[in-house]
Amino acid sequence: MTQISYGLFSELLLVRIHGRAEAYLQATSAERLAIVAACRGEATVPDLAQRILSRTIYAQASSRIGPLRELLQNALDASPPGARIDVRSTEDGREISVADQGRGMSRTELLADLLVPFRSGKAGEPDAIGEHGIGFFSALELAPWIEVVTATPSGGHRLLVAPLGAGPPYDDFSWTLLSLPRSSAAPPPPGLAGAAAPPRRSTTGTSVRLSLAQPISRPALAAEVAAAVGLVDPAVARIYVDGALVNTARARLRRAAEVPLRLPPSGELCGAIELLVGRGDGVEPQLTITQKGLTVATRIDPFPGPELGLHRELARAITAAGFGLVAELPLAVPLNKGRSAVAASASTAVEAALVAAFERFILRDALYDRELLRAVDHRLSSVLDRLVQAALLGESVTIASAQVVDELDPAARTPTVAAPEQVIRFASGLLDAPLFRSIVVDAGPRAPGAALSPLLGQLHARSAPLTLRELLKAHRDGVLRPLEASPPSSPGHARSAARAPLGGAAAPEAAGREAREAPGARPGELVYLAIDEPLAQAFWRRLATEGAASPPVAEAAAAAPQRPASAAPCPMPRTSRDALLSIAAEVPGVRAVAAAMTVIERIEAAISEAADLPTSPVWVHQDLYGPDEMAHTDGSGISVNLASSRVRTLLTAVLLRDDAVAFTALADLLLHEKTHVSLASYVPRPTAEHGTSFYRRKDWMRRRLLAAIASGAVADPMRWLAVARRGLASAALPAPAELSRAFQLAAAAA
Repeated sequence: MTQISYGLFSELLLVRIHGRAEAYLQATSAERLAIVAACRGEATVPDLAQRILSRTIYAQASSRIGPLRELLQNALDASPPGARIDVRSTEDGREISVADQGRGMSRTELLADLLVPFRSGKAGEPDAIGEHGIGFFSALELAPWIEVVTATPSGGHRLLVAPLGAGPPYDDFSWTLLSLPRSSAAPPPPGLAGAAAPPRRSTTGTSVRLSLAQPISRPALAAEVAAAVGLVDPAVARIYVDGALVNTARARLRRAAEVPLRLPPSGELCGAIELLVGRGDGVEPQLTITQKGLTVATRIDPFPGPELGLHRELARAITAAGFGLVAELPLAVPLNKGRSAVAASASTAVEAALVAAFERFILRDALYDRELLRAVDHRLSSVLDRLVQAALLGESVTIASAQVVDELDPAARTPTVAAPEQVIRFASGLLDAPLFRSIVVDAGPRAPGAALSPLLGQLHARSAPLTLRELLKAHRDGVLRPLEASPPSSPGHARSAARAPLGGAAAPEAAGREAREAPGARPGELVYLAIDEPLAQAFWRRLATEGAASPPVAEAAAAAPQRPASAAPCPMPRTSRDALLSIAAEVPGVRAVAAAMTVIERIEAAISEAADLPTSPVWVHQDLYGPDEMAHTDGSGISVNLASSRVRTLLTAVLLRDDAVAFTALADLLLHEKTHVSLASYVPRPTAEHGTSFYRRKDWMRRRLLAAIASGAVADPMRWLAVARRGLASAALPAPAELSRAFQLAAAAA
């Protein structure tokens, strides 16, 4: 076969369009010129090949990460499992190389596949990602001068690519192909004198050297490569940038859910979407969509739209705590030509599978993961808090059909006017998830009037994971009790369970007596809830605010009766601490409000100092801005709604003891409002509402706060709890109606 040494990209494409590629590759130099001239004479549009090349090269990537991902994808497809892929750069940042230890490319593959757009040599390879045959061309926008050195078991080649004409964009590109002796095939990339020498290469492989139009620093190169391939499993390939391994994040991820995926229109099963979760170095707090570990797209807000409001709130809680979600697509899912999104034909099926995978993760995994739960419990508990409140008020959150939570059959769904069906279905799943570790104690039946003491040895206890719905029923039946220690693993341990701290409930030995004496209880049965978990503590606090439990939180709240949920609003104007003490000093519980304002001010001051922001004044109000727990007032300060049942519960908890869960929830509320305040200072108010930029800034402020506390630059505001409680006789807050009446009288007197 005639050796081809020189040509143009447009010529390779032109002869391919006209079906004369094989004749062109085997012809002599003079014959090739004649073939090209004949094809141009037949062409309706003489410069069609140049136009296609220009659109292929300059319309794919919007950043440098895209071309790097394409080159690394080619290296991954060519490499055996676990092989090493090296990315190296010169000290001046003008040249980088991507080298693999794969099978290499023959002369025909170089000229007929690599240099011809929409031609791919990977067709029929089940583990290969590339399919469009245009990935190599995206690198020409980044680096118009490219050298490819490749070796196969039968020989090696050196391919040189250079631009033609003034550019960018360039009119065309030339290629020069040289055969290399087998002994010198696949040498280390030439021209990288400033880079450390790469490790010894295998006998086959490919090295692509790019002469960049714009230099890149080594830290920037490492960051961009990590953004593209940082989630690749090291078992697939080990990817190094200037000698440092960059794909280490996979070890910090664990599989959390898996959902089968069927692509339209045939509905044929093409694999499953895997949802992974983790946090740490290399795992970004966002949803990252990958395929074979290569980044396809990233989302700060993974679930847009009102019908996914509950999903979105839970996802925000998880990512705000530093956890990242990774959705790994099966290889059969088609991507767009820039590989930055799922192809439109498959997007609907993929989105539905992502929602189902997230629901499975929440209901079967997240609510049982202690580490994750303790990081996000204040947000998760706020979601469940609303569900508990609805259940306590007798509102139904169920749907007529009892399908499982991940049912994707639209015909099986029952519509509702209360909220979008998907939200109701998910909420129902949350209520029916066995989240709470408990002990159910049953002494068995006994004859009326029979002595209890002979039956104490016959108590039967069993550990049972109960749902919110089951706990609420036990509460209404009067048989729910708190238990401090974790439930025993076997009935024999029931007698050694610790006494609950939230009110000193009796130990299970006396369960039979309490069950018979508790109003409304079924004879012989009590339910003991383990309150050493954050969600259980949040649930118990909710019952306390409803006056339904007997822990110290409820005892403190009992001194100031809580208004019923259905009571009319009790408005009180936005008020400073001095005005509050001046106008309502005689109202019981006002001193506790002043102490709580001290705690809030210290949290706000810590956030402001960590984020280099001026401190904001803190006020209190009732019902002026709706039911929200807190409000940002004119972008200048923060006001706390004392009529909010959740705020009252949190403030009472931190005034009673060092309650880390309640304190964290308060800090999250203040971070939310402080983000509003900071955004309102430099963006128009309509754009300062809840959007991607808002939650990105809130997460940034949270990270700054945690880092400042960890380094000692900011004092931990929780240390001020003891100071705020000093001299406080009671943690009971004033009744909203009493505060409202005091301010109404003051206004009338004025």
